[in-house]
Amino acid sequence: MALFPQGLTQIDKRCANAGERAVLHQLKRCLSDDYLVWHDVPIGPKARQPDFVVFSPRRGLLILEVKHWAWGSLRAYNRDSVELATARGLVTVAHPLLQARGYALELNEVLERDPALIQDAPPFRGKSRVPYGWGCVLSNVRRKQVEGTDFAEVFPDFKTLLRDDLSEELDPYEFEKRLWGMYAGWTPQALTLPQRDRVRWHLFPEVRVQQASLFEAQEQTAPTLALPDLMQVMDLQQEQVARTLGEGHRVIHGPAGSGKTMILIFRAQQLAAAAASERPILVLCFNRILAQRIEGSLRQRGVDERVQVRTFHGWCQDMVRTYQLDVPQHLAGDAYFAALAETVERAVARGLVPGGQYLALLIDEAHDFEDAWLRVAARMVDPATNALLVLYDDAQSIYQKKRRRFNFASVGIQAQGRTSILKLNYRNTAEVLALAMHCAQGLLADRPATDDQMQAVQPSSAGRRGPLPVLLQAPNVRAEAELVAERIAQALADGRAPDEVAVLFRTRQRMVLVAAALQRRGIAVQSMATPGFRAFVWKRPSVRLMTLHSSKGLEFPLVVIAGLDALPWKGEPLDEELRLLYVGMTRATHELVLSAAGTSPMVQRVHNSLEAVALQFAEQEAHV
Repeated sequence: MALFPQGLTQIDKRCANAGERAVLHQLKRCLSDDYLVWHDVPIGPKARQPDFVVFSPRRGLLILEVKHWAWGSLRAYNRDSVELATARGLVTVAHPLLQARGYALELNEVLERDPALIQDAPPFRGKSRVPYGWGCVLSNVRRKQVEGTDFAEVFPDFKTLLRDDLSEELDPYEFEKRLWGMYAGWTPQALTLPQRDRVRWHLFPEVRVQQASLFEAQEQTAPTLALPDLMQVMDLQQEQVARTLGEGHRVIHGPAGSGKTMILIFRAQQLAAAAASERPILVLCFNRILAQRIEGSLRQRGVDERVQVRTFHGWCQDMVRTYQLDVPQHLAGDAYFAALAETVERAVARGLVPGGQYLALLIDEAHDFEDAWLRVAARMVDPATNALLVLYDDAQSIYQKKRRRFNFASVGIQAQGRTSILKLNYRNTAEVLALAMHCAQGLLADRPATDDQMQAVQPSSAGRRGPLPVLLQAPNVRAEAELVAERIAQALADGRAPDEVAVLFRTRQRMVLVAAALQRRGIAVQSMATPGFRAFVWKRPSVRLMTLHSSKGLEFPLVVIAGLDALPWKGEPLDEELRLLYVGMTRATHELVLSAAGTSPMVQRVHNSLEAVALQFAEQEAHV
């Protein structure tokens, strides 16, 4: 059976008439599992919406327009238009084949601008290697009705499916051959998986995985935009999860690097596009830097300020200002933030802050939220839409002072039967993920959801390979800073851009020496230890120095975790520090470097894990 990334149930709900449902059923019945089918979704740079898009890596791209016209309603037709008798009188509409042809040619032009999808051998040198075609389906017209007319001159048989072609009795292979006959005339050639994903990258901008460009303004127009060598898109499971979220409360469990934030961004974009009212949509997270990242990505995708992105405490500040709530002003730091949250919680409970303010609410990194915060958030969703999305990974819960045991229903999140699980980690190389998991062993065991415990999901590697992580050891903190700066300088000399590098620390104190060592080498730096620091300027090319906590939700090709000897910090439980280290390690998309001044139990643990991982991959190579 073909794969429907939107989900069959969702498509069936969206079908405009019985004809579209009949086509959906026949595509499901007759096509093999390497076909992908989308229905009525924006496609290409101009966001056209054909009725069906059929894509096969063996056959190419096909556009189908479906019309459920009765034969008696067709009063006149030519190659450009059709005149229909309707309840409103005679209506002239565009010929469906003309529509479908226009969509197909437009998409082919887009694909032909991608050098990686161009044929290099005659007779089609310079043309897209993705065959394309178009056709129409007149789902309420039978062949017997059109016999003896000029119908075939305007609706050629090889481009037109009729009701007879949607019969249950038609052999699936015969139906598939009818579709093949609609393609433009060149021999199909099987596309590789990367080529298939390049096609999806062009067709559906919303499934693109943004990397460094998340923080950069895109000022180039689409025709001049330089195409990346590696076009990363959601995998088909991620796309299916994103497109089938539907109504009601939804929970997505997934480990680091599985695409949860990407799905949240996709969902926010979808909700904003479909919203009929001006009511705001709220995105909440714990981490201020992650909030900046999400907001930047949404604005880059053209989503306006109707989608508001806030940290939970930033949103509480908004409520305090809007509803004139009193928060004790003599408090500072964590005590103030705790009082701020408690003030808003009480105000919501008493009705001073009204519930149902938001058309939809999406929570990233919900594992960092206190139970009361989740309870408040659930009350902020408009009951008419009930649109709440919660993303959760217990392994990355690094702000909870005490491990909690609860179920979602206890905080007002009703997601029974509406929970999705992502397992594949796409962010990290197999080597980086193996080290992170080995260091954090015991924290990541699969655990099903129960009434008392949250779902825990152990990540599986997507198999992408890279260099083994390394551990730099120095006798003191100054020597460590020089080793780290030297390693980064070498990476930049080898072609790595400064903004592709992040150095993570347990606290800000250790940043000063590393920042100075980098600056002595002429390397631009942005550091959270800089006096008056408030936020990173992501457009500025520079190496970022940040805390492990602040790195949550971010990713960089090269990550250095410095000061391993400082973990655990001031008597923090070892398990919690290992959880934090796991979060830091999984920020690296390609290369991971760790450093320490002297030794400690944590440094020894990482050293032992590195040796075990190196042996693991050496044995794998020996058996290849």
